[in-house]
Amino acid sequence: MVTVVVAGGTRGIGRAIVEAIKSHGKHTVKIFSRSANPALAAETGCEIITVDYNDIDGLTSALEENKVDTVISTLFLTTTGTPQNNLVLASEASKFTRRFVPSIWGIPYTQGHLTNFEIGRAKLESLDYLEKSNLEYTLFYVGYFLDYWGHPHVHTFQYPSFIAVDIEHNVAAIPGRGNTPITFTHTSNIAEFVVASLELPKWERESHIIGDSVTWNEFLKIAEEVKGTDFEVTYDSIELLQSGKVTELPSHPSLYSQLPKEIIQQIFSVFGIWFEEGLFNLQPKKTLNEVFPHIEVWTVRDVLERAWKKE
Repeated sequence: MVTVVVAGGTRGIGRAIVEAIKSHGKHTVKIFSRSANPALAAETGCEIITVDYNDIDGLTSALEENKVDTVISTLFLTTTGTPQNNLVLASEASKFTRRFVPSIWGIPYTQGHLTNFEIGRAKLESLDYLEKSNLEYTLFYVGYFLDYWGHPHVHTFQYPSFIAVDIEHNVAAIPGRGNTPITFTHTSNIAEFVVASLELPKWERESHIIGDSVTWNEFLKIAEEVKGTDFEVTYDSIELLQSGKVTELPSHPSLYSQLPKEIIQQIFSVFGIWFEEGLFNLQPKKTLNEVFPHIEVWTVRDVLERAWKKE
């Protein structure tokens, strides 16, 4: 049994991983957070350790005091990667810490893809730090989170985010032509693979998890079949996406309290281009699905039927 810290484990995929580690009971799991949260600590049964990601010495002390073997970062990084960079440096300095998972949880993009995507640049910064360290690390590539299309009917810790297919309102705005496969994976499944990976004697540099791969047109067809109705459909041209805009879906205004409309549009337009270009179509030579065949994954149809099929 080792101690695992999930940085950013109070919400989203971090919370899913915390719950999965705890439910398996093989390791001790704790949470690093910028602020105290006694209510959540009581709810999860996990210690929440308040840290300052600008204080490398303080982070190192927290890791050593808790004898942390493995750090899993699910930090939400926007304009800078400094919080995660400092966490890498602290993990390298800690005499107990030997493994690190950076907050990628998506696709293997490169700096060349990130001209208009500051969040991606912030995440990639830490890879330089990891490559120079003695830490063992792996990058989890999972495609796009499937959770969003089950919301609010299928359990998830992800905040809602609606792109391309707005199932609640029977409306779709498909990026490009919609014929390029996209890998979708639910965070509940991802968390199970992360827990299983803790038992591996050696980590590969890349860890791929494949839930389901369908095109947007196939996704739309499944949604229409599940709901028993035709959707109102438009197709966003590459030219529109390159301008930093997407067709606004009925559910989009509900997101604007989290991020301004222009930022949401810009992020979704970048993803739309990447969908069409095939960046989300994961086709690795090796997957964790093959390493851990006992872990079941949910398909797009599984999630949509659980969430939207009328009895």
